[in-house]
Amino acid sequence: MDNDTYSDKRIIKYASENLISIKIDAEKGSGPEQKKKYRVRGYPTILLLDSFGNEIDRIVGYRPPDEFMAELVRIESGTNTLSSLQSKYLRNMDDPSLELTLVEKYIDLNVKDSAEKHLKNALQYYEQENEFTFQNIFNISQLYYRIGSVDVSIELLDKIVENDIDSSETAYFYGLLYKTKVSNKVDDLLQYVSIIDNIEWKKLSYWQVIRIVKKSGEDPDLEASLYLKAVNLYDKNYKYLPSLLNGFAWRMTELGRNLPKALEKVNIALEYGEDIPILDTKAEVLWKLGRTEDALEIINKCIQGDPNKKHYQDQKAKFLENNNI
Repeated sequence: MDNDTYSDKRIIKYASENLISIKIDAEKGSGPEQKKKYRVRGYPTILLLDSFGNEIDRIVGYRPPDEFMAELVRIESGTNTLSSLQSKYLRNMDDPSLELTLVEKYIDLNVKDSAEKHLKNALQYYEQENEFTFQNIFNISQLYYRIGSVDVSIELLDKIVENDIDSSETAYFYGLLYKTKVSNKVDDLLQYVSIIDNIEWKKLSYWQVIRIVKKSGEDPDLEASLYLKAVNLYDKNYKYLPSLLNGFAWRMTELGRNLPKALEKVNIALEYGEDIPILDTKAEVLWKLGRTEDALEIINKCIQGDPNKKHYQDQKAKFLENNNI
């Protein structure tokens, strides 16, 4: 933030005209007390306070200059700020939709204890008012999942299924997905994904199973097979397709599987632009395929593009050493 954002001339000008800026080390001096008072959960956390020390809103995590500037302007205008949402809720505490909007804000700001308190209120309201509809309870289940209360989320999804509420198939799928995450047992989810047509559900299922299988390291063939199936579900309209294909290709070099497919996918990624890290992946794939001279040609391009990066020099030395060229 110091190098990229706080040094930006627009940010400096805005801050000098609109803010009194203070940087606090959360581990020193009054830092621990301030951290506790404002329930700071991660760094960097930028708190925007009024003259009485009341929080208006916060920005959590790194933001490049353009995004940071946009956030400052949004907060100044009072759009979707924590304080504005709190005020709306206090004026109408019997509106669960307002309470859930506030919950989402607390989750976005990483203040999960406040989010959980309001989630309990909203759920209690729906139960008392007999508004146990799919949309109401499903939304709450997803918010519980976002704050890390997976067991509560699963319990609510199971209730939807047990009561055979409309769209219970959706609840069944997400319940199965979350149960797989908790148990690390993938068979039921794999069986289910083999019979469904919903592409988004297939993606979520494959990525969940891939994470579990990769972590265990027990079945590289299954991981490679599912990774290829997952990647094949994305088309050219996917915004991050080059990065996705590059990640697939590199993982296949680590597993030693699907190498011809890895070369095919990394070449598609390079059609979007000759990105040096993707070229590095292509070089690794070629080397794994035994095409050392082609790999050297590609890694030399990486070195020319970024001569100070030691990794590319190390790659070249590895290619040469292991092939006696």
